[in-house]
Amino acid sequence: MVKNSISDEVLRIQNEGGEFADERELVSGARGAQVYETGDPEHGLWWAGQAHGLIDDVPTVGELVTRIVAEAEEIISSRLPKMTAVAQA
Repeated sequence: MVKNSISDEVLRIQNEGGEFADERELVSGARGAQVYETGDPEHGLWWAGQAHGLIDDVPTVGELVTRIVAEAEEIISSRLPKMTAVAQA
């Protein structure tokens, strides 16, 4: 879970011995979904996997497609001949 003001508030309630009813509105799945819909990371609880730590840029869609195609072409031109040579031997 990503640390934000909502997660801090949930932890505060739990540390003070609060009941689930005290935090129910904060942990609502509907509220968390609005984070993704609105783009406001402080609106609710949301999750990030380990792969999020590997992101170091946010290219446009065009840049991303160009990069993917270039990487695929490089892999095909550098690895495929070696693999087909072994298969033919």
